[in-house]
Amino acid sequence: MSHKEKSCVEMSRKKAGILAVAVLAVAFLLGGCGVGKESEAGKEGGAGTVASESWAYVHEDTTEILRLYEDGRAIYKGNAYSFEKSDDFLNLHGEKGEELKLRYAVKNDGMLLYEATTYHYVSGPSSEGLVGLWKGGEEDRLSYEFTDKGTYLEDGVFPGHYTLDEGAGTIKLMYNDHFEDIYLYYTLSDGELTIEYPWPLVHTVQTAAE
Repeated sequence: MSHKEKSCVEMSRKKAGILAVAVLAVAFLLGGCGVGKESEAGKEGGAGTVASESWAYVHEDTTEILRLYEDGRAIYKGNAYSFEKSDDFLNLHGEKGEELKLRYAVKNDGMLLYEATTYHYVSGPSSEGLVGLWKGGEEDRLSYEFTDKGTYLEDGVFPGHYTLDEGAGTIKLMYNDHFEDIYLYYTLSDGELTIEYPWPLVHTVQTAAE
Protein backbone atom coordinates (compact mmCIF):
# COMPACT_ATOMS: atom_id res chain seq x y z
CA MET A 1 0.00 0.00 0.00
CA SER A 2 1.54 3.29 -1.11
CA HIS A 3 0.67 6.60 0.50
CA LYS A 4 -0.79 9.20 -1.86
CA GLU A 5 -0.18 12.25 0.26
CA LYS A 6 1.79 15.43 -0.30
CA SER A 7 5.41 15.34 0.75
CA CYS A 8 5.15 18.24 3.17
CA VAL A 9 2.29 16.52 5.00
CA GLU A 10 4.17 13.22 5.15
CA MET A 11 7.36 14.81 6.43
CA SER A 12 5.47 16.78 9.07
CA ARG A 13 3.73 13.63 10.23
CA LYS A 14 6.99 11.73 10.24
CA LYS A 15 8.78 14.32 12.35
CA ALA A 16 5.82 14.50 14.72
CA GLY A 17 5.57 10.72 14.85
CA ILE A 18 9.24 10.29 15.76
CA LEU A 19 9.01 12.93 18.48
CA ALA A 20 5.79 11.38 19.73
CA VAL A 21 7.48 8.10 20.58
CA ALA A 22 9.50 9.90 23.24
CA VAL A 23 6.42 11.33 24.94
CA LEU A 24 3.94 8.56 24.21
CA ALA A 25 3.53 7.56 27.84
CA VAL A 26 2.25 11.03 28.68
CA ALA A 27 -0.04 11.13 25.67
CA PHE A 28 -1.62 7.83 26.67
CA LEU A 29 -3.11 9.56 29.72
CA LEU A 30 -5.70 10.81 27.26
CA GLY A 31 -6.82 7.23 26.68
CA GLY A 32 -10.47 6.36 26.98
CA CYS A 33 -11.74 9.54 25.36
CA GLY A 34 -12.37 7.73 22.10
CA VAL A 35 -14.24 4.68 23.33
CA GLY A 36 -17.92 5.07 22.68
CA LYS A 37 -21.06 3.70 21.09
CA GLU A 38 -22.77 4.29 17.77
CA SER A 39 -26.55 4.37 17.49
CA GLU A 40 -27.92 1.51 15.41
CA ALA A 41 -31.51 2.74 15.51
CA GLY A 42 -33.02 2.69 12.03
CA LYS A 43 -30.30 0.45 10.57
CA GLU A 44 -31.19 -2.84 9.00
CA GLY A 45 -31.42 -5.62 11.50
CA GLY A 46 -31.02 -3.79 14.74
CA ALA A 47 -31.59 -1.07 17.25
CA GLY A 48 -29.70 0.23 20.20
CA THR A 49 -25.96 0.75 20.18
CA VAL A 50 -22.73 -0.94 19.12
CA ALA A 51 -19.59 -0.36 21.16
CA SER A 52 -16.58 0.95 19.28
CA GLU A 53 -13.12 2.34 19.83
CA SER A 54 -11.78 5.40 18.02
CA TRP A 55 -8.08 6.02 17.28
CA ALA A 56 -6.11 9.08 16.16
CA TYR A 57 -2.47 9.90 15.50
CA VAL A 58 -0.85 11.10 18.72
CA HIS A 59 0.10 14.41 17.07
CA GLU A 60 -3.46 14.93 15.71
CA ASP A 61 -5.42 13.47 18.59
CA THR A 62 -8.79 15.05 17.74
CA THR A 63 -8.86 13.64 14.18
CA GLU A 64 -10.05 10.05 13.97
CA ILE A 65 -8.24 7.81 11.48
CA LEU A 66 -9.46 4.41 12.69
CA ARG A 67 -12.68 3.19 14.31
CA LEU A 68 -13.27 -0.45 15.23
CA TYR A 69 -16.76 -1.75 16.09
CA GLU A 70 -17.51 -4.79 18.20
CA ASP A 71 -19.71 -6.14 15.39
CA GLY A 72 -16.69 -6.48 13.04
CA ARG A 73 -17.01 -3.22 11.10
CA ALA A 74 -14.21 -0.70 10.74
CA ILE A 75 -13.65 2.77 9.33
CA TYR A 76 -10.06 3.50 8.25
CA LYS A 77 -9.23 6.92 6.83
CA GLY A 78 -12.86 7.44 5.87
CA ASN A 79 -13.35 4.08 4.11
CA ALA A 80 -15.60 1.29 5.37
CA TYR A 81 -14.32 -2.25 5.94
CA SER A 82 -15.01 -5.40 7.84
CA PHE A 83 -12.13 -6.61 9.97
CA GLU A 84 -10.59 -9.26 12.12
CA LYS A 85 -7.57 -9.11 14.40
CA SER A 86 -4.71 -11.41 15.17
CA ASP A 87 -2.05 -10.76 17.78
CA ASP A 88 0.05 -8.84 15.24
CA PHE A 89 -2.17 -7.77 12.34
CA LEU A 90 -5.39 -5.91 11.69
CA ASN A 91 -6.96 -7.34 8.53
CA LEU A 92 -9.38 -5.02 6.72
CA HIS A 93 -11.73 -6.19 3.95
CA GLY A 94 -13.44 -3.71 1.64
CA GLU A 95 -16.79 -4.11 -0.08
CA LYS A 96 -15.10 -4.39 -3.51
CA GLY A 97 -12.73 -7.13 -2.40
CA GLU A 98 -9.82 -4.90 -1.50
CA GLU A 99 -7.78 -5.98 1.51
CA LEU A 100 -5.36 -4.21 3.85
CA LYS A 101 -3.12 -6.03 6.29
CA LEU A 102 -1.85 -3.57 8.91
CA ARG A 103 0.70 -4.61 11.48
CA TYR A 104 0.02 -3.22 14.97
CA ALA A 105 1.32 -3.42 18.52
CA VAL A 106 -0.56 -2.47 21.69
CA LYS A 107 1.35 -0.08 23.95
CA ASN A 108 -0.22 0.55 27.37
CA ASP A 109 -3.44 2.42 26.49
CA GLY A 110 -2.26 3.20 22.95
CA MET A 111 -1.21 1.49 19.77
CA LEU A 112 1.55 1.52 17.18
CA LEU A 113 0.05 1.17 13.70
CA TYR A 114 2.49 0.26 10.94
CA GLU A 115 1.56 1.89 7.63
CA ALA A 116 3.32 0.79 4.45
CA THR A 117 4.91 2.85 1.69
CA THR A 118 6.57 1.29 -1.35
CA TYR A 119 9.81 2.78 -2.69
CA HIS A 120 11.52 2.00 -6.00
CA TYR A 121 15.25 1.58 -6.53
CA VAL A 122 16.98 4.65 -8.01
CA SER A 123 20.73 4.16 -7.70
CA GLY A 124 23.39 2.19 -5.86
CA PRO A 125 25.38 -1.02 -6.17
CA SER A 126 22.39 -3.35 -6.66
CA SER A 127 18.62 -3.30 -6.40
CA GLU A 128 18.75 -6.71 -4.70
CA GLY A 129 20.09 -5.30 -1.42
CA LEU A 130 19.13 -2.47 0.89
CA VAL A 131 22.13 -0.25 0.08
CA GLY A 132 21.28 2.51 -2.37
CA LEU A 133 18.81 5.32 -2.95
CA TRP A 134 15.10 4.53 -2.81
CA LYS A 135 12.26 6.92 -3.65
CA GLY A 136 8.50 6.67 -3.23
CA GLY A 137 5.31 8.43 -2.20
CA GLU A 138 3.67 11.27 -4.09
CA GLU A 139 5.91 12.29 -7.01
CA ASP A 140 8.83 10.38 -5.43
CA ARG A 141 9.26 13.05 -2.78
CA LEU A 142 9.94 10.55 0.00
CA SER A 143 13.25 8.72 0.13
CA TYR A 144 15.66 6.51 2.01
CA GLU A 145 19.35 6.31 1.15
CA PHE A 146 21.28 3.50 2.85
CA THR A 147 25.07 3.10 2.63
CA ASP A 148 27.33 0.10 3.13
CA LYS A 149 28.91 1.96 6.07
CA GLY A 150 25.75 1.63 8.14
CA THR A 151 24.52 5.20 7.65
CA TYR A 152 21.30 6.47 6.12
CA LEU A 153 19.52 9.66 5.05
CA GLU A 154 15.74 9.78 5.35
CA ASP A 155 13.75 12.12 3.08
CA GLY A 156 16.96 13.99 2.34
CA VAL A 157 16.72 15.56 5.81
CA PHE A 158 17.19 13.07 8.66
CA PRO A 159 20.63 11.35 8.91
CA GLY A 160 21.66 8.56 11.21
CA HIS A 161 22.96 5.01 11.55
CA TYR A 162 21.07 1.78 10.99
CA THR A 163 21.30 -1.91 11.72
CA LEU A 164 19.62 -4.62 9.68
CA ASP A 165 18.04 -7.83 10.95
CA GLU A 166 17.28 -9.84 7.84
CA GLY A 167 15.82 -12.73 9.81
CA ALA A 168 13.26 -10.55 11.58
CA GLY A 169 12.75 -8.31 8.55
CA THR A 170 13.48 -5.15 10.53
CA ILE A 171 15.65 -2.05 10.23
CA LYS A 172 16.64 -0.12 13.35
CA LEU A 173 17.04 3.60 12.64
CA MET A 174 19.23 5.52 15.08
CA TYR A 175 18.88 9.23 14.35
CA ASN A 176 21.83 11.57 14.85
CA ASP A 177 19.75 14.22 16.62
CA HIS A 178 17.20 14.10 19.47
CA PHE A 179 14.71 11.77 17.73
CA GLU A 180 14.08 8.38 19.33
CA ASP A 181 15.37 5.19 17.71
CA ILE A 182 12.68 3.27 15.85
CA TYR A 183 12.25 -0.13 14.23
CA LEU A 184 10.83 -0.45 10.71
CA TYR A 185 9.61 -3.63 9.04
CA TYR A 186 10.75 -4.03 5.46
CA THR A 187 10.55 -6.30 2.42
CA LEU A 188 12.64 -6.25 -0.77
CA SER A 189 11.29 -7.61 -4.04
CA ASP A 190 12.02 -6.94 -7.73
CA GLY A 191 13.60 -3.53 -7.23
CA GLU A 192 10.99 -2.37 -4.72
CA LEU A 193 11.42 -1.65 -1.02
CA THR A 194 8.31 -1.68 1.15
CA ILE A 195 8.66 0.07 4.50
CA GLU A 196 6.16 -0.42 7.33
CA TYR A 197 6.53 2.71 9.47
CA PRO A 198 5.22 2.80 13.08
CA TRP A 199 2.74 5.60 13.87
CA PRO A 200 1.76 6.06 17.54
CA LEU A 201 -2.02 6.16 18.05
CA VAL A 202 -4.08 7.27 21.03
CA HIS A 203 -7.82 7.19 21.67
CA THR A 204 -9.40 10.08 19.81
CA VAL A 205 -9.98 13.13 21.99
CA GLN A 206 -13.53 14.39 21.67
CA THR A 207 -13.93 18.14 21.26
CA ALA A 208 -16.62 20.22 22.98
CA ALA A 209 -18.64 20.40 19.75
CA GLU A 210 -18.85 16.62 19.63
